[in-house]
Amino acid sequence: MEFRRLVFATDLSDVSFQAWPAALTMAQKFGAELHVVCVLEEPYALAPYEQYGALLRALQELRPQLEGRLRERVKDHPAGVQVTTAVVEAASPAHAIIDYAKKVAADLIVTTTHGRGGFSHLLLGSVTEKLLRLAPVPVLVVRAEERAK
Repeated sequence: MEFRRLVFATDLSDVSFQAWPAALTMAQKFGAELHVVCVLEEPYALAPYEQYGALLRALQELRPQLEGRLRERVKDHPAGVQVTTAVVEAASPAHAIIDYAKKVAADLIVTTTHGRGGFSHLLLGSVTEKLLRLAPVPVLVVRAEERAK
Protein backbone atom coordinates (compact mmCIF):
# COMPACT_ATOMS: atom_id res chain seq x y z
CA MET A 1 0.00 0.00 0.00
CA GLU A 2 1.33 3.41 -0.95
CA PHE A 3 0.36 6.64 0.78
CA ARG A 4 0.93 9.84 -1.20
CA ARG A 5 -1.47 12.16 0.63
CA LEU A 6 -2.45 11.94 4.27
CA VAL A 7 -5.13 13.88 6.13
CA PHE A 8 -4.56 14.53 9.82
CA ALA A 9 -7.88 15.46 11.44
CA THR A 10 -7.72 17.57 14.58
CA ASP A 11 -9.95 19.69 16.78
CA LEU A 12 -6.79 21.49 17.99
CA SER A 13 -6.99 19.85 21.42
CA ASP A 14 -3.96 18.31 23.07
CA VAL A 15 -5.76 14.96 22.96
CA SER A 16 -6.22 15.13 19.19
CA PHE A 17 -2.57 16.12 18.74
CA GLN A 18 -1.48 12.85 20.33
CA ALA A 19 -1.86 11.47 16.78
CA TRP A 20 0.43 14.16 15.29
CA PRO A 21 3.66 12.14 15.72
CA ALA A 22 2.06 9.18 13.93
CA ALA A 23 0.93 11.42 11.07
CA LEU A 24 4.43 12.91 10.74
CA THR A 25 6.06 9.47 10.83
CA MET A 26 3.74 8.18 8.10
CA ALA A 27 4.36 11.27 5.96
CA GLN A 28 8.13 10.90 6.35
CA LYS A 29 8.16 7.16 5.73
CA PHE A 30 6.12 7.40 2.54
CA GLY A 31 7.27 10.85 1.36
CA ALA A 32 3.62 11.89 1.50
CA GLU A 33 1.97 15.29 1.59
CA LEU A 34 0.36 15.93 4.96
CA HIS A 35 -2.92 17.86 5.02
CA VAL A 36 -3.97 19.04 8.47
CA VAL A 37 -7.68 19.77 8.70
CA CYS A 38 -9.74 21.31 11.49
CA VAL A 39 -13.52 21.58 11.25
CA LEU A 40 -15.30 24.70 12.38
CA GLU A 41 -18.65 23.21 13.28
CA GLU A 42 -21.61 25.26 12.12
CA PRO A 43 -24.14 25.67 14.94
CA TYR A 44 -27.04 26.73 12.70
CA ALA A 45 -29.20 23.70 13.44
CA LEU A 46 -29.18 24.59 17.14
CA ALA A 47 -30.05 28.28 16.81
CA PRO A 48 -33.26 30.12 16.03
CA TYR A 49 -33.42 31.64 12.57
CA GLU A 50 -33.21 35.17 13.98
CA GLN A 51 -29.72 34.46 15.33
CA TYR A 52 -28.18 33.24 12.05
CA GLY A 53 -26.70 36.66 11.20
CA ALA A 54 -24.95 36.93 14.56
CA LEU A 55 -23.70 33.34 14.27
CA LEU A 56 -22.34 33.97 10.78
CA ARG A 57 -20.44 37.05 12.00
CA ALA A 58 -19.05 35.09 14.97
CA LEU A 59 -17.88 32.28 12.66
CA GLN A 60 -16.23 34.80 10.33
CA GLU A 61 -14.32 36.23 13.30
CA LEU A 62 -13.41 32.81 14.68
CA ARG A 63 -12.10 31.32 11.43
CA PRO A 64 -8.88 33.44 11.18
CA GLN A 65 -8.14 32.69 14.83
CA LEU A 66 -8.48 28.94 14.22
CA GLU A 67 -6.35 29.16 11.08
CA GLY A 68 -3.61 30.93 13.06
CA ARG A 69 -3.76 28.41 15.92
CA LEU A 70 -3.65 25.52 13.45
CA ARG A 71 -0.59 26.92 11.62
CA GLU A 72 1.11 27.51 14.99
CA ARG A 73 0.46 23.93 16.18
CA VAL A 74 2.04 22.36 13.08
CA LYS A 75 4.83 24.83 12.29
CA ASP A 76 7.56 22.65 13.80
CA HIS A 77 7.70 19.67 11.50
CA PRO A 78 10.61 17.82 9.92
CA ALA A 79 12.19 19.28 6.82
CA GLY A 80 10.99 17.53 3.73
CA VAL A 81 7.44 17.00 5.00
CA GLN A 82 5.04 19.16 3.04
CA VAL A 83 2.29 20.34 5.40
CA THR A 84 -0.88 22.08 4.27
CA THR A 85 -3.44 23.39 6.75
CA ALA A 86 -7.16 23.93 6.25
CA VAL A 87 -10.08 25.04 8.38
CA VAL A 88 -13.38 23.92 6.89
CA GLU A 89 -16.88 24.87 7.99
CA ALA A 90 -19.51 22.16 8.18
CA ALA A 91 -22.44 20.89 10.20
CA SER A 92 -20.86 17.44 10.50
CA PRO A 93 -17.14 17.16 11.31
CA ALA A 94 -16.91 13.56 10.08
CA HIS A 95 -18.50 14.35 6.73
CA ALA A 96 -16.33 17.46 6.36
CA ILE A 97 -13.16 15.44 6.95
CA ILE A 98 -14.29 12.80 4.45
CA ASP A 99 -15.16 15.47 1.87
CA TYR A 100 -11.77 17.12 2.37
CA ALA A 101 -10.00 13.76 2.03
CA LYS A 102 -11.85 13.14 -1.25
CA LYS A 103 -11.04 16.65 -2.49
CA VAL A 104 -7.28 16.18 -2.01
CA ALA A 105 -7.37 12.50 -3.10
CA ALA A 106 -6.04 11.35 0.29
CA ASP A 107 -4.89 7.77 0.75
CA LEU A 108 -5.16 7.73 4.55
CA ILE A 109 -6.83 9.67 7.37
CA VAL A 110 -4.99 9.91 10.70
CA THR A 111 -6.90 10.85 13.83
CA THR A 112 -7.24 10.05 17.49
CA THR A 113 -10.00 8.84 19.72
CA HIS A 114 -10.98 10.92 22.72
CA GLY A 115 -12.05 7.81 24.57
CA ARG A 116 -15.50 9.06 25.53
CA GLY A 117 -17.81 6.30 26.56
CA GLY A 118 -21.22 5.66 27.97
CA PHE A 119 -23.78 8.45 27.98
CA SER A 120 -21.37 11.06 26.58
CA HIS A 121 -20.64 8.87 23.55
CA LEU A 122 -24.32 8.11 23.09
CA LEU A 123 -25.23 11.81 23.12
CA LEU A 124 -22.36 13.20 21.10
CA GLY A 125 -21.56 10.26 18.88
CA SER A 126 -18.00 9.86 17.74
CA VAL A 127 -16.35 11.61 14.84
CA THR A 128 -13.73 8.85 14.77
CA GLU A 129 -16.37 6.14 14.72
CA LYS A 130 -18.13 7.83 11.80
CA LEU A 131 -14.83 8.15 9.96
CA LEU A 132 -14.19 4.45 10.43
CA ARG A 133 -17.63 3.57 9.06
CA LEU A 134 -17.86 6.09 6.21
CA ALA A 135 -14.38 7.01 4.97
CA PRO A 136 -13.51 5.73 1.50
CA VAL A 137 -9.86 5.33 2.56
CA PRO A 138 -8.16 3.63 5.53
CA VAL A 139 -8.28 5.45 8.86
CA LEU A 140 -5.38 5.20 11.31
CA VAL A 141 -6.71 5.79 14.83
CA VAL A 142 -4.27 6.59 17.61
CA ARG A 143 -5.70 5.84 21.02
CA ALA A 144 -5.30 8.87 23.24
CA GLU A 145 -3.64 8.43 26.59
CA GLU A 146 -6.01 8.90 29.49
CA ARG A 147 -6.02 12.34 31.02
CA ALA A 148 -5.15 12.77 34.67
CA LYS A 149 -8.23 12.44 36.85
